[in-house]
Amino acid sequence: MKKLIFIFLIIFSIQADAQTLSTKSKKATEYFYKALEFYNSYNYKEAVYWSSKALEKDSKFIEVYYLLSDIFGELKKYDKKITALKKAIEIEPDKNPLAYFTLARTELQIGRYGDAKNDFKELEKHDKKKQYTAKLDKYLERCNFGVEAMKHPVKFKPRNLGKNINSEFDEYLPGLTADEQTFIFTRLVPNSKRSYSGNLEKQEDFFISQKENGIWMPAKEFGKPLNTLGNEGAQSVSADGKLLFFTSCEYEKGKSAHGRTYGSCDIYLSHKIGNKWSKPKNLGHQVNSKYWESQPSFSADGKTLYFASNRPGGKGKIDIWKTEMQKDSTWSQPVNLGDTVNTPGEDQSPFIHYDNKTLYFSSTGHTGMGKSDLFFTKKDKNGLWQKPVNLGYPINTFEEEISLTINSKGNKAFFASSKNSEFGGLDLYTFKLPPKDRPEQVTYIQGIVYDKETTDKLYSRIKLINLKTNKEIALTSSDEETGNYLICLPAGADYAFNVSKEGYLFYSENFSIEKTEDSLKIYHYDIPLSPIKKGEKTILKNIFFDTDSYTLKPESKSELQNLLQFLKNNPKVRIEIGGHTDNTGNEAHNKLLSLKRAKSVYNYLINKNIDKSRIVSKGYGSQFPIDTNNTEKGKQNNRRTEFKIL
Repeated sequence: MKKLIFIFLIIFSIQADAQTLSTKSKKATEYFYKALEFYNSYNYKEAVYWSSKALEKDSKFIEVYYLLSDIFGELKKYDKKITALKKAIEIEPDKNPLAYFTLARTELQIGRYGDAKNDFKELEKHDKKKQYTAKLDKYLERCNFGVEAMKHPVKFKPRNLGKNINSEFDEYLPGLTADEQTFIFTRLVPNSKRSYSGNLEKQEDFFISQKENGIWMPAKEFGKPLNTLGNEGAQSVSADGKLLFFTSCEYEKGKSAHGRTYGSCDIYLSHKIGNKWSKPKNLGHQVNSKYWESQPSFSADGKTLYFASNRPGGKGKIDIWKTEMQKDSTWSQPVNLGDTVNTPGEDQSPFIHYDNKTLYFSSTGHTGMGKSDLFFTKKDKNGLWQKPVNLGYPINTFEEEISLTINSKGNKAFFASSKNSEFGGLDLYTFKLPPKDRPEQVTYIQGIVYDKETTDKLYSRIKLINLKTNKEIALTSSDEETGNYLICLPAGADYAFNVSKEGYLFYSENFSIEKTEDSLKIYHYDIPLSPIKKGEKTILKNIFFDTDSYTLKPESKSELQNLLQFLKNNPKVRIEIGGHTDNTGNEAHNKLLSLKRAKSVYNYLINKNIDKSRIVSKGYGSQFPIDTNNTEKGKQNNRRTEFKIL
């Protein structure tokens, strides 16, 4: 009935007041109604046949061409639809602006941007009642964008990830750890249920592949407790591979395969401990609502979860939102990303890069080439999202481009496509991301945290702090069974690195990461933590002084706060602050300088209400070197501030 009404709307729109057909041939009319009957019963083959018979009787029977345009549109034979519309316009060029509008939209739909632009311009001439004026600017903007984008294509050579990742089934929504050693994706696989037709139904499950010697190993099914007979998909793995956020949708009212749901689809979280994944937990009512929440993306700093939702309060049909993880592991009230990112259309599939500044997403609302294009936006120095940038042609085309994952280095992208599929359906591909579309460069530190005495692997808290701003950049933890950790280091800053655990002395280090490809080396630090006991000491590597000065530099603030917190957490501990120098210059001067430096740390702690009886300061000069004094690097290591348990 909807089709019948739709075709007659087209027919009657060109008939002014008289609802009569344009032909006088009775046979042509008879064949037309036969064609219309078959069209409305979805028998397109017969509908095309009787339409052609009608045109044999009257080649200027305009309603037949409109009917054929609808038939070929249903069959996705857009070239033939365009031919039919052009023939109708040729017969009556001035009577039906809807024909021009449909023609131009169809041309735009299949990427004929120049033709579409010309026909939208023709529509403007023939739209006497100005029915389409409000829509024209938007469509012409898309046409102009498409024309220019195709004149300036970006380099794009996608490579299929091969048989170890792809199969005869659909693979999509790839996820990657920062070290590029673990690859997680969704696969649509048959389950044990059968549909009414007798065919096996399909479900979404997670699969994982590990890289060995630069090659992805055959992907394996995750298994329980993550994979069930329900649908699990749209996952986001944390940078260190220890957290998996994903979407599970209800298959019974109010209940998914993983328990209670708040809406049609909810976001869940599972933790990896050792080699096992925990039972997933719903993120709760703060994040999930009675509406649709999906497509999570977790930031590498361990703090922010981005996701897509159609909940009220947004800017369009689907918006991108964010929620912050609180200190007690609960989540803040979600916040909409605002007008810069979200549009009245569908904005979804967020991917926040490891730099915590660059967000990739798909949108139907921002100006693009097709139904849904891929864009990115970056935060400015004030933390505000900048105007989104289209990734360009041929990454974006007239078809639907949905999601993208970028590696930590920012030079390689992963996506799903059915174009030229080698294995069937959707396959996963990778390509080099054009320089203009790249995020900030990111490297990482990884290693194992363990007990210095027993070598037992330890769970610990790990923080990364910007030395200039004293702002916490990232927060993570080491695995309680394996001691493994990984934390990302965005390029372009100096960082303090701190590892702490109750009952142990903390460990500190610092890194200076320049924005050059050569500086993005991978850091590996296995960290021995010393139990708190008499005689144990640690170097405060983020205490800084200018040459021959004992005034604490502002960059020392984070380390001083760590030491202060250590003393507050361990009220029975007494410590010695020890200053050390290299062997340059007069030893008496060095000893006095080292004492004054130790005293500066002592004074900071006293001013923060630490009891004087708990702290001693001493200057040792160059008496106790820990490295050679024959190199500049060795001398730098010898110039240090330590604290020792008394």
